[in-house]
Amino acid sequence: MAIQQNVEERISSRLFTGELWLEIADDLIAAFRMNALEAKALRENRIARLVAALPFLAGCEDAGRTAVAHLGTYLLSVRDTKRWFCATPEDGSSILERLRLGASFKGGDKDILQRGMSLLALNMISDYKRDLAEDAALGKYNPLGAGDFKFEETVEELEWAIAKRPCDEMDEIINAGEMPLSYWVEG
Repeated sequence: MAIQQNVEERISSRLFTGELWLEIADDLIAAFRMNALEAKALRENRIARLVAALPFLAGCEDAGRTAVAHLGTYLLSVRDTKRWFCATPEDGSSILERLRLGASFKGGDKDILQRGMSLLALNMISDYKRDLAEDAALGKYNPLGAGDFKFEETVEELEWAIAKRPCDEMDEIINAGEMPLSYWVEG
């Protein structure tokens, strides 16, 4: 028990560095038994890096555990189990609803958390817009196509949430001006 506590204290007390990102990514690469191409894609995926960085940037308790759990959920949403994470009409209640499984944080700066989740949602709604025609042809639910969200209004709200709390460390990973990135399912 003392060894595990020391590991968690060591991880949660560190800033989110490139070295820490690679440590977390490599652990998930091993856990998901990724091949070399998948491993490279994960290490370079800025959305995945933001998912892992967010609890550290916000100063959350159990930041390491939260980062690994949220990144694991993200990976499940883009791999063989992704059909379980596709948008559904129930996600139409809020642009952040589909992200809720990766939005549980213990403590931390609420504005930083909102900023990070808004960046993730901005990328997601950009994907919805990009996929409108394909989803319609496939008969696949798309919240924009269903009229659950108005693209311009939702983007404006998300950009406002991002702009109200500057965070240089987050901008080094990814920023709103780089959207749409279509990195949600990279790799």
